[in-house]
Amino acid sequence: MSGNPVKPMMGICGKIPSHGDFLAQDLPIDFIDSWNEWLQAVMAVSREQLADAWLPAYLTSPVWHFALSAGVCTESPMVGTLIPSVDLVGRHFPFTLAAAVDVSPIQAWQQKQQHAQAEELILRTLDDDFELSSWLAELSSLDMAWSTDKRITTSSVNEPNARQAWAIEANIDLNLQGLLHQSYVHQFGRYCLWWTSGSERVAPCLLVTSGLPQISQFAGMLAGGWQQWNWLPKTIKF
Repeated sequence: MSGNPVKPMMGICGKIPSHGDFLAQDLPIDFIDSWNEWLQAVMAVSREQLADAWLPAYLTSPVWHFALSAGVCTESPMVGTLIPSVDLVGRHFPFTLAAAVDVSPIQAWQQKQQHAQAEELILRTLDDDFELSSWLAELSSLDMAWSTDKRITTSSVNEPNARQAWAIEANIDLNLQGLLHQSYVHQFGRYCLWWTSGSERVAPCLLVTSGLPQISQFAGMLAGGWQQWNWLPKTIKF
């Protein structure tokens, strides 16, 4: 059954053009630490991989939305939006809008309206007339309620052979979100979803990763060319 919508506290971390300092507010400290350690690593490695092509790829890279399983960066599931950014003195580093939630990554991915609101809001940090205090006030008042559904399909058997054939104990009205969630848990463990409407280099897509993307793979999220960066492309035809 669907529960009452839950409004999480949205937080921020990263760099924006109007400020020289690193910004961090209203996010779990362990999330900020692990998230920024990963971002620093992928920024450094992707610079080496893309060489002279890095800066144009970074500046035109897409808006990425993400949903992380509990235990990836902090004890709670996390959802958010990541954009390329730069600080007041020209140092390039992404900016993140995120929140701790009580939904699976699959459930978070389904809630398109919230992600559209987050994208519109975070892109405004790049405007020439951006003013942080009024933006933060708007962020705190934004209706970003997440509907929850506790009907999650679970499995009590972990042997590899059990993955080959499932007996799903449920009514005909199956919870397909829960089924897909459990499938990803079996295949990827603490899985993460990443999705984007694309850019001039990256086509619209959904990524599924075991934990955060590997450091050597992040260049593909900036410039596309999935196979070159050891992603496994999948095409779904309807």
